[in-house]
Amino acid sequence: MDGVKIKTINLSMLILIFLICAGVFASAFQLKSKYRQILAGVADYAQATKAVNDFRDTSDFLTNQARMFLVKLDESYAQKYFFEYSVAKNRERSCEVLTSLHDDDDATANMQLAFEESQVLTQTELYSIALAYNALGIKENLPSEIADIRILPTDLTLSYEEKVRKAEDLLFDINFQDSKGRINKYTAIVLDYVLTDHLKAQERDSIKFNRLLLIQIITIIAMFLAGLGLFITTNILVLRPLDYDIKSIRNEQKMHVVGSYEMRLIAKSYNALREKDEIKASVLKHKAEHDPLTGLINRAAFDQIKEVLSDTAEPVAYLIIDIDYFKSVNDKYGHLTGDAVLKRIAAILSEQFRNTDYVARIGGDEFAVIMTKFGDTPEMVIQRKIETINKMLQNVMDGIPCVSLSVGVAISTMGYNQTLEGQADKALYHVKQGGRCNCSFFSVETA
Repeated sequence: MDGVKIKTINLSMLILIFLICAGVFASAFQLKSKYRQILAGVADYAQATKAVNDFRDTSDFLTNQARMFLVKLDESYAQKYFFEYSVAKNRERSCEVLTSLHDDDDATANMQLAFEESQVLTQTELYSIALAYNALGIKENLPSEIADIRILPTDLTLSYEEKVRKAEDLLFDINFQDSKGRINKYTAIVLDYVLTDHLKAQERDSIKFNRLLLIQIITIIAMFLAGLGLFITTNILVLRPLDYDIKSIRNEQKMHVVGSYEMRLIAKSYNALREKDEIKASVLKHKAEHDPLTGLINRAAFDQIKEVLSDTAEPVAYLIIDIDYFKSVNDKYGHLTGDAVLKRIAAILSEQFRNTDYVARIGGDEFAVIMTKFGDTPEMVIQRKIETINKMLQNVMDGIPCVSLSVGVAISTMGYNQTLEGQADKALYHVKQGGRCNCSFFSVETA
């Protein structure tokens, strides 16, 4: 059952009030008007919240398209970037919506700061895209968004790989991430201000609403006992659900789907928006922690795991895994095949290592693994795993060429420490000096 509509209640109230007195009629009219103001306030709040979230999502979309273009060098990502930047302009539209609802206040000021910070990011992103176009040798008929961008003389002297790497570094360095953080900080301030302003307005309207209702109750009780039933109905369908909903919003919980049709509709709409925001937050968190190509943990998440394991007293093994002659695979078969090789290696690593191990992609053709909870002979176990993996990679599958891995391993008996990575690097160098396609463990002899 969807509940009784307030309009139906108001019609019955009008008939009864007309028979009793004009005063009750006037009170009911004001009550209805105030309720509409509450609904309008909820709608404005939802619209303002959506505008801020759309702004944040669009900023992330631009960054993701720029990064995907640099990783895959597929112009379709750049075209999507340019379309959003120059045609769709959802960031600007979000700012206009918020300004129309919150003009000349802290929300508008912080939204402007977020937009200015986002503009700084777009300049960095456009420069990175322009540098990648230059690396690809595309100098004629450039998109208008990057046609006037001047590449620094020092960047023009870089090689193809160096230009691409430089473009990627610009979108992943600490300054870029800090700028992203400032955008999130400003938008969070905007959302907090919008919520606070909404709750204040809702509280004022609720006080006026209750006053009007009280006048109505007193008049009805005094003149006609039937008014008591009308009050109970109104209380059940409107006031109690509204009180539940206010508490739910303040406690950041889902609304109770109870009361009148309108209150149920508001609760359902609010709950749907909340679920959508939770899903978006979960997706963004997963994207932030995982490599988009292989699905493995990315470097940032891997660094966090290192910090956690540095506080433990359990033994860990640190593996640095390098694909032998991967550049020649890209040169011979192309980047799409190179991506397929990376995906296959990631799948095999995930299959061969346990759920208690942490497999990550930390660079273009470089992977890393942290193993925990192993027995007294980790060297034997790791050596066997690497041999098995290299045998699997020798089999051509779905046109993916065979490759091999060189692995350097360092083991600590007291959790992770910063020296492990350097030790594993030395062990990896020892493998490469010895002919590759093998596994080496750090020792004084390999140092």
